[in-house]
Amino acid sequence: MKTKICRLLATSVVLLTGNLWAGPPLICQKVEIGAAKSLPWKSGPNWNGADSSYNIANLSRDTLALLTPATPVNVRMETLRRAAIYAASEPRRAEELTSRLLARTLDAEAAGNAAPQAWFDAGYFVETLRQATFVYRYDMLSGKEKAEWKLRGEGASLDGYAWVQKAIRLGGKDMYRAVSLMAEYRNADLQSRASK
Repeated sequence: MKTKICRLLATSVVLLTGNLWAGPPLICQKVEIGAAKSLPWKSGPNWNGADSSYNIANLSRDTLALLTPATPVNVRMETLRRAAIYAASEPRRAEELTSRLLARTLDAEAAGNAAPQAWFDAGYFVETLRQATFVYRYDMLSGKEKAEWKLRGEGASLDGYAWVQKAIRLGGKDMYRAVSLMAEYRNADLQSRASK
């Protein structure tokens, strides 16, 4: 049923260019990472490959351990996408990871470091959470799925888009695709709301 969410969203969200998204891009579009290490995931055609045997109590620790300074942006994006999908079943994990990602930005700034990657990670995760909550607006989950996918408004008051833009201003490399996906989705979402 969850695969239907992305298909249904494709009919609900039309980009200004006339193309259709297959659901919120930060959630539904896998980022190719090859053999790079990320959070546990089951490969397949489905956007949600969350491994049911993964202990999400370790989500913050594992995610932060993967987001080293040497981690390429595409691996960061996929790791944070997976983290948001895992966190959707246990919102306190979303809050914990958001707090820890934000703490890294503050620690870096206090130490006088620019920290574009830290700003990127916090911003990308918050925006991914924002897109994950889209499924509730259109009541696209069955009762059982709603019980599993608990994420509702977490991160909605935070502006991860601005943080990713800041990361780019601070010298972050290869981050334009992420900010472009965010901008296009926001524009399509605004257009969708305006047409109602």
